[in-house]
Amino acid sequence: MDTSCPYSLYLARLSVNSKRSIQAQLESVAAMFNWQSDEYGLHFYQVDYQQALSIQNALIELGWAARSINRAMMAIRGIVKAAVITGQATQQQYLNLQSIPKVKHGKHHGTPLSKHQVVKLFRQLNQNRQVIGLRNIALFSVLLGCGLRRSEITEIDMAHYDPDKLSLFIAKGKGNKSRTVFLPDWVKINIDEWLEQRTEETGYLFCVVKRGGHAHHIVKLSGEAIYALVKRTFKTLDMPTVTPHDLRRTYITHLLEHGIDLNTVRQMAGHADISTTVIYDKRDEKAMQQAAHALSYGLLT
Repeated sequence: MDTSCPYSLYLARLSVNSKRSIQAQLESVAAMFNWQSDEYGLHFYQVDYQQALSIQNALIELGWAARSINRAMMAIRGIVKAAVITGQATQQQYLNLQSIPKVKHGKHHGTPLSKHQVVKLFRQLNQNRQVIGLRNIALFSVLLGCGLRRSEITEIDMAHYDPDKLSLFIAKGKGNKSRTVFLPDWVKINIDEWLEQRTEETGYLFCVVKRGGHAHHIVKLSGEAIYALVKRTFKTLDMPTVTPHDLRRTYITHLLEHGIDLNTVRQMAGHADISTTVIYDKRDEKAMQQAAHALSYGLLT
């Protein structure tokens, strides 16, 4: 496909993982309308208001999750925006697509861990103090203490770790956006214990550990390997349904429960839209009652 077409230009600005998933979604949309692969670019950047509504309604009827539908529609808008920039579509076409409301989704069904479960997890992890065990402790610490996505963890290089500032630089987060995340003290301690074995040699922070405990610095731990490790670890704790994203949910949920404001949590989690952060807010009526009780305006003495 022509690399100068809006479809290719839009995909080119995405991170590797986002590109893969977005492209798969767009191919599914194209298949619904029997668009040929060599015509994707032409069809997507010509989508108008009526066609966009048809696509959204078709995805709803097919039972796509609201999040997946909204992501597909965002991609189509992105392609049209690229067409506007390159003079192949009008600004009005893009504005019309922007006016289409997102599909509303229900309450998030994820499972954030309790403090007791987190303590139970690290008690289990600390039973293995070998090289691979120390790596795993550091990995779970970053998952729970920084709320990173698997795709972000796999790309962390040694140069991205700043022990003095207690931070990790995420060069390519979701949407190809970079950000800095700050580490709780306990996370830094666990990373440093891992680095005593890994050494500070150039390469990936979370790398493959070969038999015999040799850290293979230039081979990153893949997202699939992280998923398998999390599932295997929680299965031994009789919590087989826990996924890596549940650890991210735990991070966001506990920040909110500690009274951190939504916008700060949004930035810490790397969310582009604060409405995404709201989905993770598990605070119940008790939190609202406490907030109402605190609103005295100084009238009660």
